[in-house]
Amino acid sequence: MSELFKEYPVLEDEKIIMHRMTLSDVKALEQMCANPTVYRYLPTFLYEQKYEDKREVIEKMDAECFDTEESLLLGIYAKENPDLLMGIGEVYAYEPDRKKVSIGCRLDEPYWHTGYGTRAETLLKNYLLDECGLKIITGHVMKDNIASKKAAEKTGFVLKYPGCIEDWGFDEPVEVDKFVIKIYD
Repeated sequence: MSELFKEYPVLEDEKIIMHRMTLSDVKALEQMCANPTVYRYLPTFLYEQKYEDKREVIEKMDAECFDTEESLLLGIYAKENPDLLMGIGEVYAYEPDRKKVSIGCRLDEPYWHTGYGTRAETLLKNYLLDECGLKIITGHVMKDNIASKKAAEKTGFVLKYPGCIEDWGFDEPVEVDKFVIKIYD
């Protein structure tokens, strides 16, 4: 078992906390997943969209994502309202031999432009670099997603590969900008 998937972390700063989602998050997850505006700049195959019943998403998340080391999904919560799921931070495409991983973040629409996305990305970045010893972190942002590009830059990511064509599950491939943080030894 790799360091990254040893246990679910709890990540926090003065405004947010990130941790494993629970069944108490089902209603907020349903609301977020039902909003097409939230997902217009995201791949169609995200885990929380896999099952119509969002209870099933949470119940199967360990076996299908964490235990298989496919991805680490953490709920994002405001410290002022720690029982309300605002979004999801994800770690995926883990390559232990290269000490490389990708991250993504999605927030329900009421939490856009609040700084929560940047905070979540920063917490994930710091955890992966400082606690897990990773050296390369990537973020893939759809070309038109200006807010996510700004969040990536504020987090310390550098645009390394603009205009990449990737399959995000739409009818046509999409153009994305690939942001990278690389730690040199």
